[in-house]
Amino acid sequence: MEHRTESGAEDIVSRLEALRKRAPPKAEAAPAAPAPPSDDRRRRLYRIVGVAVIILIIFGIFLAGYKFLIKPMEEKAKIEEQQAAKAREAFAKAQQQKIAEIEQAFAGLPPKYAAKKDELITRVRGAKSASDLAAVDVAGAASAAWREYLLAEAAAKKEVFGEDRIMLVAGNATYKGYERVVAAISGLSYSVLKTATIEQIRTVFVPVRLPRAQAAGGFMMPGDYVNIYYKNNSQAVEIVTDARVVAILRATASISLSESENRIVSGQGGEAKGEGSITTSGVSSLKGPISIGIRQSSSSTTYTVNLKEVQKAAAANKIDPSYIEAALRNYGIKLSQLEIESQLGDFDEEYLILLEMREEEAKALISKYLSDKEKANLQMVLSQPSSWMQGR
Repeated sequence: MEHRTESGAEDIVSRLEALRKRAPPKAEAAPAAPAPPSDDRRRRLYRIVGVAVIILIIFGIFLAGYKFLIKPMEEKAKIEEQQAAKAREAFAKAQQQKIAEIEQAFAGLPPKYAAKKDELITRVRGAKSASDLAAVDVAGAASAAWREYLLAEAAAKKEVFGEDRIMLVAGNATYKGYERVVAAISGLSYSVLKTATIEQIRTVFVPVRLPRAQAAGGFMMPGDYVNIYYKNNSQAVEIVTDARVVAILRATASISLSESENRIVSGQGGEAKGEGSITTSGVSSLKGPISIGIRQSSSSTTYTVNLKEVQKAAAANKIDPSYIEAALRNYGIKLSQLEIESQLGDFDEEYLILLEMREEEAKALISKYLSDKEKANLQMVLSQPSSWMQGR
């Protein structure tokens, strides 16, 4: 173990002192910078103010540019986007309306006749513009489909009921007979056809007695078709459509005829009154009034036939039935034909006409016979050309 002596401690102190003296001198603290002069402060302040002004100017330019350029452009783009959104919405709504129109137009048709519907809906959904939608012809396709269906129905019911026993009820109009039904179906639009029905004609036979002026002027024949109108104030309402004329009766008035004949014949002999002589070669001597070479005669015939009495006699077998049948068959018809051809007739004649019409029409017609005033407002017209009109 080493023991330090007092002399050793002194050696350590001396060494530390020597080391301290060898170390570099400690740097002294730098003196404080002097205060800048007043001109430098002023320039610095100006610089700060200038920068602030420039910043304000730039900010003002930015605000003005945003307000007058950027913001209007943004608003325009926003408006255009809103308009485009509205247009897309309106177009989508138009598509839905078109599809609803197609569904409604084909509603009620059997699937066999509604095949065109799906094709139209596909075209609507694939449309890109309003013109594409307008090009989808709903009315034409629906009309064609309904016509095909109703024509098939008419043909089927014709086989069951007969050509003359079917009718088409479409809207406020009625078409009777297969030919007229087919013609109507071929010309009507789907809006009418989709509510139309083809029915069997159930008819009754109604006798109608009318003056000639109200009974189609007397120009009708059995087998013709007539309409009957009821004149109400300033308009005429059709109450019977295409009623078939089954028979026509006229009153059994008496037929009277007077005939007279006066004949003067020349060169057939002579007659002399007075004195004289007559030869075949001439007159030799004559005295007094004479008549030579002239013969005059006259005759007259008058007869009267009472048709009612003739019919009674025929009914009592007092007259040959075959003769009376041939003589009086279709008396009214033949007389009407003669009147039409000669253009001469009895304007005060009344007709009793047997008409075949629908039950509901018969009710409407009979109700007008409850008073003479209402009966006077009835007017019968030919709804189709009569048989006597052929070739005229």
